Amino acid sequence: MLLCILFLIYFSDETSAQKLTDTIRIQEVQVFGKRKIEEAGSMVTHIDTLALQLMKTQTISELLSSYSPVFMKSYGRGSTATASFRGTAPSHTQVFWNGMKLNSPMRGDVDFSLFPVYFIDDISLFHGGSSLQSGSGALGGSVLINNKPDWTDRFSVRYVQTLESFSTAKEYLNVGFGNGRIQLKTRLFSDQSKNDFPYFNYGVLPMHESVQKNAGYAKLGALQELYCRLAKHTLSAKLWAYQSDRDLPQLMSFEGDVRKETQNDWNVRAVGSWKYLTEKSKLELLVGLNRNQLNYFRSSSEANFVNFDSRSKEKSYTANLNFDWKPQEKLSLDWSLNSGYHQVSVFDRAQKIGYDHDRLEFSLLNAVHFQPDPKWLFSFLFRTDLYDSKLIGFIPSFGAEYLVDKKQDVALKLNVSRNYHQPSLNDLYWFPGGNSSLKPEDGSSGDLAISYSKRSDKVILSGQITGFASLIDNWIVWQPSSSGASYWEANNLRKVFARGAEVQLSVHSQFSHNLTFDMKGNYSHSATSNIDAVPSVDESRGKQLIYIPKDKANLFAEADYKKYYLKLNAPFTGKRYTSSNNVESDYEKVLNPYWLLDMSVGRQIDFKPFVMDVVANIENLTNSDYMAILWRPMPGRYYSLTIQISYKK
Repeated sequence: MLLCILFLIYFSDETSAQKLTDTIRIQEVQVFGKRKIEEAGSMVTHIDTLALQLMKTQTISELLSSYSPVFMKSYGRGSTATASFRGTAPSHTQVFWNGMKLNSPMRGDVDFSLFPVYFIDDISLFHGGSSLQSGSGALGGSVLINNKPDWTDRFSVRYVQTLESFSTAKEYLNVGFGNGRIQLKTRLFSDQSKNDFPYFNYGVLPMHESVQKNAGYAKLGALQELYCRLAKHTLSAKLWAYQSDRDLPQLMSFEGDVRKETQNDWNVRAVGSWKYLTEKSKLELLVGLNRNQLNYFRSSSEANFVNFDSRSKEKSYTANLNFDWKPQEKLSLDWSLNSGYHQVSVFDRAQKIGYDHDRLEFSLLNAVHFQPDPKWLFSFLFRTDLYDSKLIGFIPSFGAEYLVDKKQDVALKLNVSRNYHQPSLNDLYWFPGGNSSLKPEDGSSGDLAISYSKRSDKVILSGQITGFASLIDNWIVWQPSSSGASYWEANNLRKVFARGAEVQLSVHSQFSHNLTFDMKGNYSHSATSNIDAVPSVDESRGKQLIYIPKDKANLFAEADYKKYYLKLNAPFTGKRYTSSNNVESDYEKVLNPYWLLDMSVGRQIDFKPFVMDVVANIENLTNSDYMAILWRPMPGRYYSLTIQISYKK
């Protein structure tokens, strides 16, 4: 409330301002860099700082949904959200934080709703086989999240407060200080909501207006960073801790008595690194720890009968050694040895079942990147993996890039690779239904892309069109037990063919010193189907996999005039099937396609030595009625006000 009062006092036309926080407006300078031979043939999406600034009070799941072709499978506002690259499963997306893999060894996936954008400085997406550079297992792609020091920071403070519909309050604090040799940064966040939004319930009869209940959540987190550089040595240490307590609402279609259902997550992750840099080489040692605990509870109102009371604990230890050598400008060689040790303990106190297992894994990377002439770039790498005494001896990737037109910056890119994904510990050992005989999922993929970039005095235009295809054998499926028992079991049953295209476009226009315009858009078409099912037995043959849309798109536009700015974001999600036979009927529901439109209007106010940003947001401006998961309601139009106060010395 105090910040709102300050806003009313200082929001006047006479107040001078500049658009970007911590930025001094200077005359535009164009910098033309050389093409990176390390990314030859790689299909990479770098999400720029403009998007990070706009989405600073959101989660990474909302960021990727709005600014990338990745489909986010969300169970509702504040609930679990997982990522699907190019029509693959969430476990086929690998996530790395400052070089340490974050995927759950128990489930295989990552819940992106627990990662605030405010805690990251850089995020990149590697599509398809390009992901082998960071690690194996990403049959769809990988997400690389990084934190970086600002060596110019002497002392800075940034405080952000957001008041949002449905009794939602968010607070963020960032404090940093240091000099050219040492930097210390602390980030804190709090996100709490009753999440009691209204919706129309058409899952039961009679259909009626309703309000979501038992859906509140509270999330807290802290990130501590330390950086130090001395001559050729750079040291860093990062500690990230969070806690999330969520009430899980009942489905629209649920007609029984009210029940209690909760999920609590605790996590502590730490990573430390040492880098030794010379003119032609870089040696890096990285060690990391990732500890997770997830408690799931559900009880019925009848006599307080406890259905589930599960306690899951995970411990992951990481050690990586990387060496990059660039003997000449047009030749680069990389070697890395990655190791990980994982322990998982699961026990349900209500059902008296669980398991305790561990996993030791190693991965060796050999890579060479070279440029034989100014128009050609090549990259070849392969990994050798060892896990649970199983050797995957040769996992290759080949990339090539040809500069068709240097003046127009038109380039062709090619990438072909093999990859595999190991079963999660739940797939192997969950009781009942786990299958210790599961084979790893084995995939082959190919990408072909053409990119274009043109610059003039007032316009920068760039874009890329990519065609891709992958064939994944031994796809792991959970299905009803073949013995007729009342549980589901895991098996290698499917051969899945995924193919499609991705389109990316970006336009920047400088109409005058005071007026600029930016537009970014992307579209992906992903057809993913099971191709080896017996038609008379399995009706999923040739059909789109459930909950994976064929079409996904988003469009972002921003206009800046003097001290004001207007931003529009319009993500689109196509039709999704909820049954493997893709049947549409009163009993086999489909999830209809939907467009969303979000709008932000803001202004920056400079009252030295502080700078204030004020942003008003309207989410789902058109009040669209949609579901991301069957019978999970999503909110209609809602509002938020964000105020940021910054100081930097």
